[in-house]
Amino acid sequence: MKRAFTLIELLLAIFLVGLFAYFVFATPQPVTKAKVEVNATTLPRYLQDNLVGDGELICVDNCKSCYYLKGSSKAIEAALPITLHINGEYILDSNDNPQRVELGRFKDKKICLRLRHYKNNSISKVILDLGDEFLYIPSYFGEGKIFSSLNDARDWWIKDAQNLRSQGEFY
Repeated sequence: MKRAFTLIELLLAIFLVGLFAYFVFATPQPVTKAKVEVNATTLPRYLQDNLVGDGELICVDNCKSCYYLKGSSKAIEAALPITLHINGEYILDSNDNPQRVELGRFKDKKICLRLRHYKNNSISKVILDLGDEFLYIPSYFGEGKIFSSLNDARDWWIKDAQNLRSQGEFY
């Protein structure tokens, strides 16, 4: 009688040798997201991707120092990847007129940027005065848009809000 390995024993041996070789010789590559260059228009997307939970982003010292306030917990330092020189923050009132928002103070320093971040990963809709241009930051998932005047940014805000409302009519 000749002794031999069965097909199942051979397949199991090949599998075990292959598994051993994988763990010994394979170098796992870390999974990395594609780096997105952050600029004024991509800042909303960056914030939506990097802020977690319900909280508020507050920047002071001409936006050099930022903090994320999450509920009643301590303020967490949160650096912005770009330098912004913000001269003011605007929202639209009930008559669709831009109103400058008084942002207050934090840690005895004047606040230059204050954005609310919500659990659904949206952020507060604002228009930022960057000096020679105005940045519209939408509340939903998307990128900001640069305008040459406050009125142009206001008009886009109104148009964007109408477009968002009309999208629901399709369903």
